Amino acid sequence: MSRKPKILLTNGSDIYSGGEYFVLEFGKKLKERNYDVTICCHPGILLYEKAKRFGINLFPVEFPVKGQIFKFTKIIYDYIKQNKIDIVHTNNNYDRTAAGYGAKFAGAGHITMNHSYHSISHNITQYIRNQYCTNYFLVDGFCTKELLSKEDKINAGKIKVIHLGIEPEAMKRDFTLRKKIRDEFNINDDIVLFGNTGRLVEFKGQEYLIKTFAQVCGKFDNVKLMIVGNGKLEKDLKGLAANLNISDKIIFPGFRDDMQAVYSSFDVYLHSSIEGGGETFPFSVLYSLAQGIPAVVTDVGDVAKMIEQGETGFFVPDRNPEAMTEKIIYLLNNKNLIGKYGSNALKLLHKKFTLDIMFDNIIDVYNKIKLKN
Repeated sequence: MSRKPKILLTNGSDIYSGGEYFVLEFGKKLKERNYDVTICCHPGILLYEKAKRFGINLFPVEFPVKGQIFKFTKIIYDYIKQNKIDIVHTNNNYDRTAAGYGAKFAGAGHITMNHSYHSISHNITQYIRNQYCTNYFLVDGFCTKELLSKEDKINAGKIKVIHLGIEPEAMKRDFTLRKKIRDEFNINDDIVLFGNTGRLVEFKGQEYLIKTFAQVCGKFDNVKLMIVGNGKLEKDLKGLAANLNISDKIIFPGFRDDMQAVYSSFDVYLHSSIEGGGETFPFSVLYSLAQGIPAVVTDVGDVAKMIEQGETGFFVPDRNPEAMTEKIIYLLNNKNLIGKYGSNALKLLHKKFTLDIMFDNIIDVYNKIKLKN
């Protein structure tokens, strides 16, 4: 490749979760490396506002949930042609289709990223997009590559596994922020605080996490759990905590945008996702590695590949409160391991899961696409 390509990063979602975090961080890194990059997303949402603050070019589009695909294909097509975009990099189901077709018709390359363990071929429009309008598929995990190859009949040679990465310094443990959060929620220094972050929805498995913590609280008094996020299950999860008589042990702070501070307050991270929801390689676990804290996670998607068993934490079967409880109690009975495992976790992040490593791997795929001139 004789020159750097002009990149259009698209994201059709109106929420701010792992996929949107990826678009922002990757866009920032492209800009830092002097690529001409534009982020295309809903105007006014958190992703849009954050990208704006970092001075990234923006192309606001009011993506619908479904329908009007030809209209939005034309919108993207016009932008590609007018701005001489070389590569369109899509990230969600709707923009994957609209921008994928737009790129094909405009003569640009199309790379798409699938952030979940789900099929991406449900109709003839998507099948054609996958077979004829996409140069490469980037996936977070090996499990997703196998699924797309077998179920969606996508050529395995076009599917590249690229594990996600983060900027270590951006999530570095900060003891001033730790005190700030702990003071905000009246958490004493002698409390071992367990943390969980994510949307409060079924596949995140917080129901099993609360049942786990009820067992832990039956054996230890100086523990608390903070479940950070919002979602449709918030009322049900609070009700479950009340029914198990541990409402005083679980903190529900809602959605937070100060994740470095929140994670700095944690001593151990717990990840309870269940199979069937599409969890593959969550940033939430990477945050714990960057903080240098151990994690106990469920073995779904490629999550277990983020943990070195008995070295940085533990992975256990999903929907199994007893298995997770056993590992938590082991850490509470061997508190010296919390620091040791945490130190190992930080080393693992630097070795495998930094933003620079992820960036270089994605650019290697970009370089396989022949530019128009």
